[in-house]
Amino acid sequence: MKKLFYLLLVIVLSSCSKFTDGGLISKADKRIVNSWKMQSYLLDGVDQTSTLLISGLEEVYKEDGSYMRSYIDKDGLAFEEIGDWELPDKSESINITSVSSLELSDQHSTVSSNQYNVKKMTKDEFWYEFTNGGATHEFRFVLL
Repeated sequence: MKKLFYLLLVIVLSSCSKFTDGGLISKADKRIVNSWKMQSYLLDGVDQTSTLLISGLEEVYKEDGSYMRSYIDKDGLAFEEIGDWELPDKSESINITSVSSLELSDQHSTVSSNQYNVKKMTKDEFWYEFTNGGATHEFRFVLL
């Protein structure tokens, strides 16, 4: 009886795993399917949104695994690209493929990654980070 209790406890606790800053991992595959607009950008934990060379960054995650990213570049030109996304089961990371690097700031020129560490995913917020060139880049999105 005790063994059954502990087994059930482990199952319940593992199914309630959360991302570092909020949101249940078990709901991530449903919550990510949406359109997201960047609200802020942090570089090594410091808000650097005002230094970005791009604006209006939006990301769209579709149920079929397709991904779209759009933004206005430093020259004021609209830029859009399409790729694919995957959220491995019970993982705190997301993989995005077939997209190019971003030119973020004069300080860090272009950055890229295809694996992102999800920090928060709730019904109206989505945060992820990645390390590039020794710096940690964190993007915070809100539901569009």
